[in-house]
Amino acid sequence: MEINLVTSNTNLFTPVQLGPYTLPNRMVMSPMTRLRAIDNIPNSLMAIYYAQRSTAGLIVTECTMVSPLSLGYINCPGIYSIEQVAGWQQVTDAVHEKGGRIFLQLWHSGRVSHPSLLGG
Repeated sequence: MEINLVTSNTNLFTPVQLGPYTLPNRMVMSPMTRLRAIDNIPNSLMAIYYAQRSTAGLIVTECTMVSPLSLGYINCPGIYSIEQVAGWQQVTDAVHEKGGRIFLQLWHSGRVSHPSLLGG
C-alpha cells in the first residue's frame, strides 16, 4: 500500500487545545535529560537548546529537581532555589520569544540517588 504524505489526511500540523493552551501543532518534544545544568542551575546553553526546538507544539523539559534531596544525577537542573527559578525564566523567555510553549517536568530521583550525592 502506497501512502502519499502530501495529500493524506493528517491533523499533525493543525492546532490543538490543551486545557487553556492552544498549541500550534500536535508535535510534543518529550523529556530528554541532558545534565547540562552546572551547579544544578539552568543556564544560557539550555535556553539556546530549548529555543531551537520551539517549533514543536509543546516542549516538556528534562527532569527538574523539586528539592535538594531529589538529586539523582550531577548537573541535573532544579527549581527549588531563587537562582534556579531565574535560570528557568531565562529558558522559558527564550522559548516564548520564538513562539514556543514549554512545560516543566517535576522530578524526584527517589531511591535511584546515591548517598554521595546527598551528603552521606
